Amino acid sequence: PTRGEWIQFPPMKSKRCRLGVATLNGKLYAIGGYDGCVFLRSVERFDPDTQTWEYITPMQVKRSRVAVAATYGRLYAIGGYDGQTNLNSVEMYDPNTNEWKFLKSMTAHEGGVGVGVMPLESFGEVRTNTLE
Repeated sequence: PTRGEWIQFPPMKSKRCRLGVATLNGKLYAIGGYDGCVFLRSVERFDPDTQTWEYITPMQVKRSRVAVAATYGRLYAIGGYDGQTNLNSVEMYDPNTNEWKFLKSMTAHEGGVGVGVMPLESFGEVRTNTLE
């Protein structure tokens, strides 16, 4: 990658499309998605040092078309689609405890949304956050 080349990773443990992806602490996370038959709540983590995928604790809700962000040492799974409805729920993953927890839901049901994280701290370290 440092030479502008594509490299191939080993295959994941589960096939999935419409998933969310993010990097956190030097590892790649593949979150939720759809395997062609089942909507998924499973999560896989890739370790580039060992070149291996492993399952971690699954999300509490099935989510395809899920928006994912990583910030402040946590992963956030936002919205998505569970096979029946677009979701307004938000889950946070803490890699220190290997647990997903629900956060405050969005006011609208969203599937297939995009998210980004940009720190905007200045003038006394004022922090605000919102999911919408």
